[in-house]
Amino acid sequence: MNKLLNDPEFLTFCETAMPVEVVEKFTNNIRGLENIALRSIASRNKLPANVVNFLLAYFYSHYGNQVYNRNDLARLYDYWASNDVRTMAKAAEMANEDIEKILNTLK
Repeated sequence: MNKLLNDPEFLTFCETAMPVEVVEKFTNNIRGLENIALRSIASRNKLPANVVNFLLAYFYSHYGNQVYNRNDLARLYDYWASNDVRTMAKAAEMANEDIEKILNTLK
């Protein structure tokens, strides 16, 4: 797991940041691909905002400057929602899982 995901200051940042601000921490710039991925989860409202920010950090710490399937973020979001991730502690636990393995099983 990316060490930033364990940083108390970053966790505090996740409490109040906008999702795009979180993505900007892990990418050099916001591409069209990121905008599409962010829109895919924007209206789902299944996870608390701070958990969504942590999910974005988990996702983009791995895929930050790569091309990825634009539906992967939504799949991961739904996976976390189905696992009832409602707290930062549970989000940190979920972030210990291998993201590649999760996404491969969800396709």
